[in-house]
Amino acid sequence: THRLGRKAGCHVYGGDGLQNAITAGCDTIEHAFGLTQAQANTMVQKGLYYDPTFVRYTIPAMDANDAKNTGGKYRIIPIFEKAVSMAVATKGLKILVGSGVDSDPFPHGIQANEFEWLVKRAGMSPARAIQAGTMNNAEMLGWQDRIGSVDKGKFADLIAVSGDPLADITELQRIKFVMKGGKVIKNDIATGVAVSSSTSSR
Repeated sequence: THRLGRKAGCHVYGGDGLQNAITAGCDTIEHAFGLTQAQANTMVQKGLYYDPTFVRYTIPAMDANDAKNTGGKYRIIPIFEKAVSMAVATKGLKILVGSGVDSDPFPHGIQANEFEWLVKRAGMSPARAIQAGTMNNAEMLGWQDRIGSVDKGKFADLIAVSGDPLADITELQRIKFVMKGGKVIKNDIATGVAVSSSTSSR
């Protein structure tokens, strides 16, 4: 994949599969709830990104099912929380915001829950969580010249909320304003009613 100038992402959980993905230099390591500190350190050295998709694997039903099937010996929620918290505390490890909305029962529209989980369950600061979901995601894609921050020349794709997400990260679950390509798609902040208008897209 790299020889073709493409990036590679690996969906892995732990053990040999996770280690092989890190050794091979997969650009993004997905899920990885068996991540160890040594592996996280290697990811930093190699410049790899970690996309936990925290919200995808921390639903109570999944946790209860694991406990039932293993006689209470295995529960995914505490295992995943420990791994992601360790990753968050690892200096230099670039974490992404994903959501796993490509599978049931996670429909599009719940992606912002990942910010809340990273902050409240893994100890990430709200500012760093927002950076993970914007600048880090853009950088991983190689699109940092087009998206990821509000700068001249980048796409005018913006959202806004009523409150301060640095004080309450769940504000990102209550989007009040959406601009896509310079066109206002939603604006409930000033009027309480969605309106549409256009501006320059660059």
